[in-house]
Amino acid sequence: MPNRSLDDFAGDDDGAADEPTAVDGADDSPDASDTDASDADDRDVSTLATYRWTPEAAACPQCGESVQKRWLDGDEYVCLDCKDW
Repeated sequence: MPNRSLDDFAGDDDGAADEPTAVDGADDSPDASDTDASDADDRDVSTLATYRWTPEAAACPQCGESVQKRWLDGDEYVCLDCKDW
């Protein structure tokens, strides 16, 4: 397969944005949302981070090493050596 230019994938230059098409039978009303979407809004965002970096070194809670980068392991952020990969 030969290399292609990005221009090969560009749409018409009429200035109109591509409009998404509706799926047959889809209901766009606000009450049609599923429970997973509403549950996602209730989650604590701070629990979603799997990595932390701090400008000042902090002690790893497992080994005590002073590090700037820590990864979530269970319910605490630990250094690279203590992380159970």
